[in-house]
Amino acid sequence: MPILLFAPCVLVYAIFFIWPQASLLAISASSKSGLSFDQYARFFGDGYYWEILGRTLGMGIAVTAITLVLGLPTAYVLARSQSRWASLLLLLTTFPLLVSAVVRSFGWMVLFFRDGLVSRVLLMLGLIDRPVQTMYTMTGVIIALAQVLLPLMVLTLHGVFKSIDRDLEYAAMSLGARPAVALGLVTLRLARGGIVAGSLLVFSLAISAFATPSLVGGARANVMATAIYEQTVELLDWPFGAALAAILLVVVLGLSLAYGALIEGRGELEAPR
Repeated sequence: MPILLFAPCVLVYAIFFIWPQASLLAISASSKSGLSFDQYARFFGDGYYWEILGRTLGMGIAVTAITLVLGLPTAYVLARSQSRWASLLLLLTTFPLLVSAVVRSFGWMVLFFRDGLVSRVLLMLGLIDRPVQTMYTMTGVIIALAQVLLPLMVLTLHGVFKSIDRDLEYAAMSLGARPAVALGLVTLRLARGGIVAGSLLVFSLAISAFATPSLVGGARANVMATAIYEQTVELLDWPFGAALAAILLVVVLGLSLAYGALIEGRGELEAPR
């Protein structure tokens, strides 16, 4: 039967995704007396953890916005370029992915300290009158994560723009549309799916990042990933750590589905009838 061809994929999916998630939910709802939702009540009843969740989502949104603003024009130019150096430039954008997250974080730590390169350059340019430290701040974490995740946004959008026939833009311009208008009305609409995919990819990786927020942000930029690590490894409170992970998973899935539905809904409304 053809359905049996999907059996290996379903088995792998069940073992490596469904079973771990089910185990996570079981641990979060377990207690000495049996089934309990005290861990979730603890989270929702404490404003400190609400603040951590809000900080995590805000960080993910900021990183996604930065990578989208920088990655979209970069990917478009590389996809439309006829230069023989375009492939080399595209390869250069993947270099941050070849370096360990810990090594990248240590590099940003050197740059962000009070006597680091960033502070010195700002002093030389006269933009500040005294040394500034970006280390151990959410701003530093966002900048570091944006640099790390920008190649993923560029690679995702590059493939999308490459698959869109440029003659469609020329056809729009031949009908009187300016290049910028043709880009917005034709190319960006056709690339909507890739923009959604790249945004969700960057957002999900940003809010689940641990090494960069832990090293660059420290205790002052505590996010959900570092809070989960603290509960499970340092405090050995596995049920509450599992509850934090489950809440983050549900929130991310909900936001991703809502974002995708919103984009698709707008596309259907704008589609000609």
